Amino acid sequence: MATNRNVTRTPQDIKLQACLTDADAVSEYRFLVDGKDIKYITVDPGVFPADDISFEPALKARLPIFPPGNWNEGHITKDATTGDAVFATILRRNLPGVQNVWHKIKIDHLQLTWTGRLRQNVRIVTCPEFDHSAVYKFAEFPWQIPNIESETAAYGWIDGHDIGPRFLGHVTEAGRVIGFLIEKVAGHTATVADLDACQHVLRELHLLRLKHGDVNKHNFLIKEGGEAVLIDFEATGRCEDEQECSTELETVLKQLEADDGRGGVIEEG
Repeated sequence: MATNRNVTRTPQDIKLQACLTDADAVSEYRFLVDGKDIKYITVDPGVFPADDISFEPALKARLPIFPPGNWNEGHITKDATTGDAVFATILRRNLPGVQNVWHKIKIDHLQLTWTGRLRQNVRIVTCPEFDHSAVYKFAEFPWQIPNIESETAAYGWIDGHDIGPRFLGHVTEAGRVIGFLIEKVAGHTATVADLDACQHVLRELHLLRLKHGDVNKHNFLIKEGGEAVLIDFEATGRCEDEQECSTELETVLKQLEADDGRGGVIEEG
């Protein structure tokens, strides 16, 4: 669908919620527009200067006016004549969502107030539903839904077993489930001194015939009393092979000794 670059509108409230950028390839953006609509935008390489593609103030200043209409995906390219950034296409697509909706609570993402950032897709939030902060993990882009699907299922398997943070509910966007809320656990990343606690909680997971799949030290949180909690269940799956579980258990010490930053919190603040 071609768009008219001359359409004028009241300036929009556009907030960048996530981006995956590459100066030499198509970049992807997730924008919250006018406080209510999520727009997924792709941009051809070379449309914006490389220094601006992930810097929100500069990026927003270079964006073309968002066309009106009930669309959720758009593609921006460079006009061959003027060199201006223009929308080449916009469309409304039925986007995928998590299917395993096992918890009774569903909360729209617009009810969440972002107060902190652990990773681009992991936020500290507040919500009228709860009197405490929570951790919000979500699919930044529709193609990431399978990761959230897998982790949502894993939280259902461990629910009530005190293995991971408490699952608080599913999060929706335009009716589809895109993420979840979990308890914000106060604790520190595990060290070698916490080996026994880490192996204990991992054994509890294995008793459920589940293999975690990524037991790097940052996926063990140690509470004030010394109890370990597992997080990050994207790679968790059913496992009937006791040897596989034993091997995973045996790797914990090596993971606690590692200093390669693997799996660590990337951003905070």
